[in-house]
Amino acid sequence: MRKLAIACGAFSAAIFLAQYVLPSRWLFPLALSMVLPGIGLILLRRRWLLPVIISLCALSAGLYVFGMHQMLTLDRAHDLDGQEISCGGRVLSEPVKGNGWARAEVLLKIDERTSLKSTLFSDALIAAKPGDVFEGSFSLRSADVRNGERYDTNPARGIYLTASQRGDLRLTGERRFSFRGFASALNGKLCERIRLVFPEDTYAFFQALMLGEKTDLYDNDTMHLRLSRAGLMHMVAVSGMHIAFLVGMLRQLLGNTRRASLLSILLIWCFVLLTGSTPSAVRAGVMQTIALLAPIFGREDDPPTSLLFSLALILLQNPFAAGSVSLQLSFSSLAGIELFSDRIRNAVLDTVPKRLPWRIRNYLSSNMANSIGVLVFTTPMIALHFAYVSTLSPLTNMFTLWAVPICFGAGYLCCLVSLIFLPAAQLMAWIVSWLARFIVWIAGVFSAPGFSTLYLCLKWNWLWLALVYALFIGAAIMLRKSFLRWVYPTGLAVFSLFVLLTATRLYYGNAPGYMTAVNVGQGQSLVVFSGEETVVIDCGNINSLDDAGDLTGTYLCSRGREDIDLLVLTHLHADHADGVARLMAYLPVREILLGPEMEDPSSLMPQIIEAARRTGTTISILRNDRSEKLGSIALQLFVPGEAGEINERCVTATIGIGGYDLLVTGDINMTAERELMARQDLKDIEVLVVGHHGSKYASCPELLESIGADTAIVSCGYNTFGHPTPETLERLDKYGYTVYRTDIDGTLEFRVP
Repeated sequence: MRKLAIACGAFSAAIFLAQYVLPSRWLFPLALSMVLPGIGLILLRRRWLLPVIISLCALSAGLYVFGMHQMLTLDRAHDLDGQEISCGGRVLSEPVKGNGWARAEVLLKIDERTSLKSTLFSDALIAAKPGDVFEGSFSLRSADVRNGERYDTNPARGIYLTASQRGDLRLTGERRFSFRGFASALNGKLCERIRLVFPEDTYAFFQALMLGEKTDLYDNDTMHLRLSRAGLMHMVAVSGMHIAFLVGMLRQLLGNTRRASLLSILLIWCFVLLTGSTPSAVRAGVMQTIALLAPIFGREDDPPTSLLFSLALILLQNPFAAGSVSLQLSFSSLAGIELFSDRIRNAVLDTVPKRLPWRIRNYLSSNMANSIGVLVFTTPMIALHFAYVSTLSPLTNMFTLWAVPICFGAGYLCCLVSLIFLPAAQLMAWIVSWLARFIVWIAGVFSAPGFSTLYLCLKWNWLWLALVYALFIGAAIMLRKSFLRWVYPTGLAVFSLFVLLTATRLYYGNAPGYMTAVNVGQGQSLVVFSGEETVVIDCGNINSLDDAGDLTGTYLCSRGREDIDLLVLTHLHADHADGVARLMAYLPVREILLGPEMEDPSSLMPQIIEAARRTGTTISILRNDRSEKLGSIALQLFVPGEAGEINERCVTATIGIGGYDLLVTGDINMTAERELMARQDLKDIEVLVVGHHGSKYASCPELLESIGADTAIVSCGYNTFGHPTPETLERLDKYGYTVYRTDIDGTLEFRVP
């Protein structure tokens, strides 16, 4: 078994090296350079060399498999990037439908030898079903690049092209059976059943818990953020934990027998089918199935071997799955449980009062051990991928994990009963929903304090995380008593976290103030704070994988801010306002200020109004110029003029702290700038936020010359508009401005002198 573990571990390591470290041109030469010494060592016939031989051959195989897969899929997709072709294909998944459009996963038959899985956007897909055969003309783009950056998610799911309809797309009328399509349709029916059975405030939670379908959960900003901050999002991501619930329930009924193992495997793959056979569900199914095969074949179960073998099988099928965050987290959590949970449980048992009944002691210690075991490897993974650490997640997991399998099993029971008698199922769902509300409430309680989540956008927070790991490793090596091995480092970790957060608050709180352009990509979000007062101007972006509300909320929370006094929206374009609802889930906002042009309904107003209603935020309309003093922050807010299109009639503002002033003009054009200058005395400005992200139609020479600023901020990211334009940059240079850009310099934080 250990030989198999060595082979699978080396094979998987080679795949990860190829994914993240090695250049593509090195793969085949390195594979050859490893296999030749491996073959040579075989000739020596030394038993102790066997692990080395296995490792070299497995490393060579991993590099070769990755190189061949890339050559046949992603390299071919790169060759097709930007081309328009006519070809046929087959629909693989249930189309996701929007307003006059639809998208679906399809298999495009590029030529006789090449078929590539793709995401197709086409209005003709509105009437399509999985298995439908189609023909048409398509514009193709490689799926591993998004918004100008490398995007691993699509290749990790086996998707290599993004196709857009050009001309007509014709459904031929032929329909072939698609297992993935059948699973997708089954998943859609079950989602509808969950919406029908469960109350409005909990159906998104049950949909995510039971099926891993998190779209509606992501739309609920408050619930999503609470679960994330509390370290409970793993509950609603289809993983080995969910499958463990299924296996555990079956073994409670049948015991730990071969028959139970066979039925468990059958149940696992029925569950995978219900979840739509998504890659994450399939990966979890493979891992758990491998673990169940040992008792079936009468072999001793070796968890490391089972874990590494299942990982190797997954990567053999698609080596790019190494870039999947969900795979990395699933593997890390299982590895942490296998390696550390028993040791942690024994240490915890020593500290639990012995007067408690054994079952309670065992429950508390096992719950804590599994929660901490999961965190050992997943914490640095989450920190690297998402730049935050949930510091209270061991506690939140201990308080809530007992309720998760009850919700999971009862959810499926409610759906089953609904097929017989819907009112009874709805009554059962109403009862079990109180458990879901309890989980969300606990998440809210533990995510509320300022120390519940440590955001790693500050470099010294990374040092704290490294210190915590050093403390626990040192304690494990140096301390003999098991309970001291976790009591001492835990106490020191909590104390050092308190010192870190206090020092951060003092550092930012004692400064005269800060003016910041948060790097939200192609959009704008400006933050000004001094003392206890905080003002935000705009919060939105486009062409970005990150929500502007997440980025701005993370920035504010990491600086110890607890609320927002005023949120000014220059206008309601997505790149200035589509992150507002998410930002309000991070921090309470006292008042939102809009211009009079924004009273008319728009696509963003309903969600802003709903978020304001939910959080008790006041929405005000700026009908006249307004001056306001918030502590040491002085604001001058100007109503839009008459010049320009409606989207160019923006609220403009100057924000000052102790005579250090920032000018914000939104997206107004040059004519509107001149109109503003005629109405207002704009002098002695220190920092200019360049209008319209550096468009050539903004930042007129008269404005640049008269305001007297010497620093210019351009808030922009990946875009197809050419922002900032060469003409604007030349004008700024001509008038002596030092230019800072968020797309080059990142978040721009100015400490007020």
